[in-house]
Amino acid sequence: MLSSTAEKIYWISRYTERAENTARLVNVNINLLLDIPHDRVSDFIHLVEITSDVEHFNETLLRKKIFYSSDSAAFKELVLEFVIYDTKNPGSIASCIEMTKYNSRYLRTILSKISWEQLNNLHADFSNSNKNVKNSDVLLKLINNSRTFFSTIADAMSRDHVFDFIKLGRFIERADMLSRIIEDQILRKDSRVSKYFRNLQWMCVLKSINGFESFKKINKDELNRANVLDFIIKSNDFPRSIMFCLNRLISVMDYLPRSKDFVEQILVLKKGTKSINKNSTDKDILELIDLFQSALNNLHNDIASQYFLLQDE
Repeated sequence: MLSSTAEKIYWISRYTERAENTARLVNVNINLLLDIPHDRVSDFIHLVEITSDVEHFNETLLRKKIFYSSDSAAFKELVLEFVIYDTKNPGSIASCIEMTKYNSRYLRTILSKISWEQLNNLHADFSNSNKNVKNSDVLLKLINNSRTFFSTIADAMSRDHVFDFIKLGRFIERADMLSRIIEDQILRKDSRVSKYFRNLQWMCVLKSINGFESFKKINKDELNRANVLDFIIKSNDFPRSIMFCLNRLISVMDYLPRSKDFVEQILVLKKGTKSINKNSTDKDILELIDLFQSALNNLHNDIASQYFLLQDE
């Protein structure tokens, strides 16, 4: 496989996964605000902090003459516009969808016909969506299209290097987003929100990764910070836990050449995540999350150097 082809496949997977994860996050947070007392400004800005560049968002605020202390409804709409539709924001859903489409143009003969057509459907449905339609409807359709794309990959593709790089991109992106969600939730402090409502926020985290039902099936204890963190970080069986993502990355590496060093890097990441327990303080968790994100970024850079920066002959 050409290194340029491997890189495009990898990024198609990452961008599609990122768009879906962002859509889930936005949808669940909109619904959460119906259930708890809140300050819309502080509750919506964290969507930018997880998915995008806050400095870029602040520039957008100044340009539109909207401020944190201004009308909360206008602020909410600007955040949703920035995170969902703003193509000048590299972390927006629209930018991810555009980059997916851009990379897919070169891969029509590489991807299976049904998966390539599904990528086109994902792009067309989102691009043609009417902004007057409820955001939740647009995002739900995007989530369904993304799931259908990855389902076609699972059902209609040979287990070759194309498949391997799709899995590689998907699970690196998923692990990265999970760490960002955890970090943001730990950092969120609001003295006006009771312990009960803080537990609702952790329920929101579970729902944003489609894990609430799975959590309740295996965890009969109280839904709280410690139990949720243990589940989404250390579960070996839940597909959207950090540990599951790392295990999948190791299994993919077994099929790629010159990957021994990458497996060792992932094993170090696993060791770090296992050290988090119910007695870990917020400071402990944040320090480990920072190390995890830095190591995951190094892993991505090393993968790029190994597989994507070669000179195609």
